[in-house]
Amino acid sequence: MALDPEKQRKIIVVHGVQTGDDDDLHQDELIRELLASRLGDLDLDYEAVLYKYENLNNEVLDKYQQLSRLFIADPLAGKLAQAVIDLAGDVVISLSQNSTAEKIRQGLTDKILGYHEAGNPCYIVAHSLGTVYSFDVINSLMRQGDYFNRDNRLSWPVLGWLSMGSPLGLEMFKVTGRDHIEDLGSGTGKFPWRNYYDQNDPVVSGHIFGSALDNVQIAAAYLNDDANQGWWAEDYSVNTGKLHLAAHTAYWEVPAVGEGIRSMVSE
Repeated sequence: MALDPEKQRKIIVVHGVQTGDDDDLHQDELIRELLASRLGDLDLDYEAVLYKYENLNNEVLDKYQQLSRLFIADPLAGKLAQAVIDLAGDVVISLSQNSTAEKIRQGLTDKILGYHEAGNPCYIVAHSLGTVYSFDVINSLMRQGDYFNRDNRLSWPVLGWLSMGSPLGLEMFKVTGRDHIEDLGSGTGKFPWRNYYDQNDPVVSGHIFGSALDNVQIAAAYLNDDANQGWWAEDYSVNTGKLHLAAHTAYWEVPAVGEGIRSMVSE
């Protein structure tokens, strides 16, 4: 089914590495607040919906959490160990090609295509590890012949993608299939990818205490000179006012990110 530009826009928010479970996640509310603060006089009918996958991760990691409770007697140390397992485990799952990672990708795919079949224009805002899963899903959809006709944007199941705090510039995430973006072929339209990073964000740099990043290319590094590639990709440096890991979790309140979302969904 072709998109109906008059229907409500759907913004799928894809979270990153988390502790806790699905009930603890509310990043869609943060995006609604951020975008509302930047809309001004623009009358935009939209809904921000969070794609939650932490419970899928927890099903895999639960046995390790149980072991930590058995072997670590100190309650505080045990809680710390469980948090480390939770956070690091999310990353390990994303790097693998196991069934859990595939379930996460398939769930996001189903959500996107559900909106597409209903005719709703759809956009993705992703943070941290969520940018990895959304990268995989968008490129997978591009490999299918039914979508992303460059001369007909109404055939696009995703009209734009905004990433923030993304580790996609790190070599550890550039496994086979994620080391390039898919060519869309001939045509005039270009798929937009806006990537936001804080120069102090250690997840972007790969250094736990950060390093003063300058002129970073993550999205733009995936581009080449082939006119058939069909992507428009741009990197934006933002100052969250935070340092180290605090910078990684502060994008949700940055006005420049809100401006980027506004531009994306109003095109």
